[in-house]
Amino acid sequence: MVDGRTEKEIHTLVVGGGPAGLAVGAVLRLGGVSFSIIEKNDKVGYAWHNHYERVHLHTVKQLSALPFMPFPKNYPRYVPRQLLIEYFEAYAKKFSLVPYFNQPAKSIHKENDTWITETPETIYKSKKLILATGYNHSPLKPTWDGMKEFQGQILHSSDYRNGKSFLGKRVLVVGIGNTGGEIAIDLFESGAKVSISVRSPVRIVPREIWGVPMQYSALLFSFLPPKLGDYLSKTILGFVVPDYSKYGLVTPNYGTISQLKYQEKVPLIDIGTVSLIKQGVISVVPEIQTFKKDSILFKNGKEEKFDVVLLATGYRSGLESIMSGYSELFNEKGYPKIRGSESELSGLYFLGFNNHVGGFLRNIGIEAKKIGKKISKEYPN
Repeated sequence: MVDGRTEKEIHTLVVGGGPAGLAVGAVLRLGGVSFSIIEKNDKVGYAWHNHYERVHLHTVKQLSALPFMPFPKNYPRYVPRQLLIEYFEAYAKKFSLVPYFNQPAKSIHKENDTWITETPETIYKSKKLILATGYNHSPLKPTWDGMKEFQGQILHSSDYRNGKSFLGKRVLVVGIGNTGGEIAIDLFESGAKVSISVRSPVRIVPREIWGVPMQYSALLFSFLPPKLGDYLSKTILGFVVPDYSKYGLVTPNYGTISQLKYQEKVPLIDIGTVSLIKQGVISVVPEIQTFKKDSILFKNGKEEKFDVVLLATGYRSGLESIMSGYSELFNEKGYPKIRGSESELSGLYFLGFNNHVGGFLRNIGIEAKKIGKKISKEYPN
């Protein structure tokens, strides 16, 4: 006992009970490794329980399943939130993955060849440490002048569930990534008057071209040099995606592959947002300059009244706060410099932090197999 907390020694500790933690847990289980999973909340796949209700995967189920367990045949091509939750729960059951729940990692450091992970109740000591806490972990909430004077509601997309309470309200969605684009549709269908603040050029891609999921071609392009992949993707998109600049949506000069690789930004996978913008029922406004009492002043000098501002402004990894003594491991956005393989510090792995063009869950499975098999190979028999 240390400060009233128990100590637990384990060969491998996995931090995070989401899809990345479950995937590597399955690989470790089959590899005969002694491991534990800790999860800061009370259920597996917790983030998916709290996403907005209408969310679906934008990647096809054939390329989105975790290792060793395909999605059921009766699942649709693009799996909805509730079915995905059921899949994660079935996956945990199949591989006997029972995390220690309500165990948030508060600090992590290394002593000699042992990783020390501290939670409010337990101090875990492990030879191997896999951080699988999620790419979208801590909501990113920008600030603007005048926000404190604004009398309307301000919330982050992480707190949005559905549009029922926004009927008749004037809502400004800040950001036109996939979350902002889809929530804008949900708000419109729920009877809100919706505007989207777009700060920078946006790459728009359809989810499918002629019935074929874009994920397949994107995956193919990812194996090419970035310049060639960009050229091919831009050429194909040029045939199917028109110029939307007159609607306030400017196409960037860089290609899809470079956008993901160097900016870590996924394109807007359009499932209806652009059509609503073209119809004029969702408006596009420029970057925010200042909040006022009941309105927003934009950088083009125009001012509009709003009841609600919804920040679809993304997330940070949150890793820096629990690994405060290891800033050299992270880039300027707070994400690990080395991902999906062993860190420069022996025994440390970051899993699930690559927003890959071929699909986030698909890449989690690849990384989980790589990491899990390496640890299994080194595990003492």
